[in-house]
Amino acid sequence: MFTLTDRPYEAMWRHLRLLSHEKNARRLLQGQLSAGRSVRPTADDLERKARQVAYCIVQASEYYKAADTVTIDTSPLLYFYGMLALSKALIVANEPGTLLDDIKYHGLKADRSAAPPALEEQRVRTDDGVFARLTNVIQGFGYPKGAAFVLADVLSISPELSDIYERIFNAPARCLIRHHIRLHSTNPYSLEVCVVAPDADYISKRIPELVGDFDLCPNTQGGESAWFKWFKSKPSLSQPPSAFWPYNPVEGGEYLVGALPYYVDGDLERRYLYPPLSDYIGMFVLSDSVRYRQDLWRGVVQGTETGVLGLIEFFIDISRRRFPNLILDQLFKEPFEYWPKRQREPTSLGTTHWPVP
Repeated sequence: MFTLTDRPYEAMWRHLRLLSHEKNARRLLQGQLSAGRSVRPTADDLERKARQVAYCIVQASEYYKAADTVTIDTSPLLYFYGMLALSKALIVANEPGTLLDDIKYHGLKADRSAAPPALEEQRVRTDDGVFARLTNVIQGFGYPKGAAFVLADVLSISPELSDIYERIFNAPARCLIRHHIRLHSTNPYSLEVCVVAPDADYISKRIPELVGDFDLCPNTQGGESAWFKWFKSKPSLSQPPSAFWPYNPVEGGEYLVGALPYYVDGDLERRYLYPPLSDYIGMFVLSDSVRYRQDLWRGVVQGTETGVLGLIEFFIDISRRRFPNLILDQLFKEPFEYWPKRQREPTSLGTTHWPVP
């Protein structure tokens, strides 16, 4: 779906609110609306699913509207509940046999074993509920129960935040500008990647798996082309990499995003998580601070405890735009793109869209 608009946020919500009408939700689930969907509910579940999807979107729209009208003192709490409602709508729509009664928890819990002084050091652990179902519906996997994420790591996998992230934390973000990517074969698996970077050290600090699982091809050309680093997968890579994947932000650009670190029983693990999915984790941490750690949140907002406020403001603005777009894409099983009316229509529309792995 390609829409010319000067107001992509409003246009995106208009498309979502099409499904706030029960009849439209029913038609989507039945396959009567043009979409790339293949999942069909049983006749027994259809009416309840349509009603639940529609009302979840009504609730999400109300939460987002309310969040847009208040300050950062409370908006993360409202945005998170909006994300929760959108996630439930998607799970009910795309998970056969699942209804709202089957989804009782949001799937994350704050780590109360320690009280770190800085917001960016806050940890959150996976639990039963929405988050596990959400990652499974969208990416086909689930983190083990009790897996722990650190907020700073969650923020590091968003290319839209990478510049300010690196300035504030003086650490590399887990993403690279992508110039080219091509899948040559699936049997044997053969992938070619080109990223923009000054040297291999710059790449290994951001996506070390790219250097480990791929061979760096020699570049004999000078000038600007010397910044193009070409990699070809080694024969030992027999399937798509789980540590990085292409990502095209809704606002534009093409990137390669690295793995999100997480901890299981104290051991460090890594796996690629689609950046808009990480918004659910990040906004949960912020909402938890709003609800239960008011002194910490007050210090963040006023800038007395940490200098991370600017990054958090960017994160909130980016997530409020891309997470609903992710849900919209997944409900219809096709990308919804919005371009300014004054901008020339892209000549290769749809050819650069990489599906969520």
